[in-house]
Amino acid sequence: MIITLSGIVHGRRIDLDAEAPVPGGAAVTVHLEPRRLTAHEGRQIVIATGGSWREDTSLDTIFAEIAQRRRETAPRQSSLE
Repeated sequence: MIITLSGIVHGRRIDLDAEAPVPGGAAVTVHLEPRRLTAHEGRQIVIATGGSWREDTSLDTIFAEIAQRRRETAPRQSSLE
């Protein structure tokens, strides 16, 4: 029996759009066929992941380093000058 379901890959996990008609824990073979996301699906991903780093305090250190390097480095010369 071949059943076609759509889903989204998250590392080693695939979130299906519908319940799989097999019992939990059943062994299955998965054939992946990438497809383009619809505009709505793309927006949903942006909404779900937007701001996901806001609680990550390590970013403060990273952005402070970037700002320090910008202050210490002379601007590049433009080829238009």
